[in-house]
Amino acid sequence: MSKENPKQTLEVRTIDGVDTLVNTDAGEIFIDLPASNPRYIRVQEGDRIQEGDVSTKTTAEMAASGLTNWTIESITPETVTGTDIDSGETREWDREQLVQRLGGGGFSAELTTFDRVSVTEIEEWRGRHSAGDTDEVKPYVVAIAYGNNGEKFTQLYAATETGNWDSLEMVQQDGHIQNFGDELRQRFDDAVQKTLEVEQQYH
Repeated sequence: MSKENPKQTLEVRTIDGVDTLVNTDAGEIFIDLPASNPRYIRVQEGDRIQEGDVSTKTTAEMAASGLTNWTIESITPETVTGTDIDSGETREWDREQLVQRLGGGGFSAELTTFDRVSVTEIEEWRGRHSAGDTDEVKPYVVAIAYGNNGEKFTQLYAATETGNWDSLEMVQQDGHIQNFGDELRQRFDDAVQKTLEVEQQYH
């Protein structure tokens, strides 16, 4: 599932040696990393970015690192302007350079949305068959939500009734999800639930 604007102007760029789709329109930065992978980065005006790579550090480590945070004020086809959250000073980046640093881990976007969610049905999970020794198959369902900061978050569900997705119950969750604030958790739950409801129509 994705909420990309179909009117986006997308170009192929190379980031860390990988072909990547990048939009060139004003108002937001959107990066597919790589173009064939659901992982993406989206930064819109009003969002925050921070120095450092969120994929290699925990939220607590990022917060305690002393690295600078900016609120993005404007995004034009050529430049991006941000305000230092602590000092109030304004900084301007060359847009292409900022895209490269966002894609390469020099900067991280603040996690705010989950515009892509994939759902996969599997009959086994880590070697355990969902129906035990019976002939009945009660599959597991894996939901992966992709955040706008390039991270992905996984929840595992088990069907309590054969072939009935309405009976899905969550049995395992990515530990990072438990640390979400209330608003972010609601956005996550809404995105996953919407995708599950769509998938249920085909089962």
